[in-house]
Amino acid sequence: MDTNDTIQFLKEREERLGGRIRYRTYCTWYARLGCEKREYGVFLYTDGRTMAYEDFDREPQILGIPIKRKSKEKYEKLLVSFPVEAIAAIDRVTLDSAERSFESCRDVARSAGIFAKAFRKLATKVTLADGTIMYFEMMDHKDFVNRIKEFQEGK
Repeated sequence: MDTNDTIQFLKEREERLGGRIRYRTYCTWYARLGCEKREYGVFLYTDGRTMAYEDFDREPQILGIPIKRKSKEKYEKLLVSFPVEAIAAIDRVTLDSAERSFESCRDVARSAGIFAKAFRKLATKVTLADGTIMYFEMMDHKDFVNRIKEFQEGK
């Protein structure tokens, strides 16, 4: 059940999008090839026309206990959006290969096979028409794919 803070947060995101949020999920890991990576995840959401994702300033924790850092990096808010129609391909890849792709600044991720899908951590690879590649570790890959198909078909 959504709390009042959550409801307010979602209303603000709907105002930014210009429409009701029709799909949302939290991704526990994210990387955009040649750009940025977030180890602690991003909030991914859409109104069916525009896909948006953002991160939040968060202190590192172990078992819910904040860890003090000697030197804190300056936090820069990540807020990216693009048209849902710009999504050219969605694939399932291993999280290891997504990490390697990010580190090498080139896409070396390949579709996950049956064995990898059963025994390895996976990421969703999203390729845009302009060649931008993003990787998301999300809870329900199939639901994401189905919803994007619906939105692209105008449903």
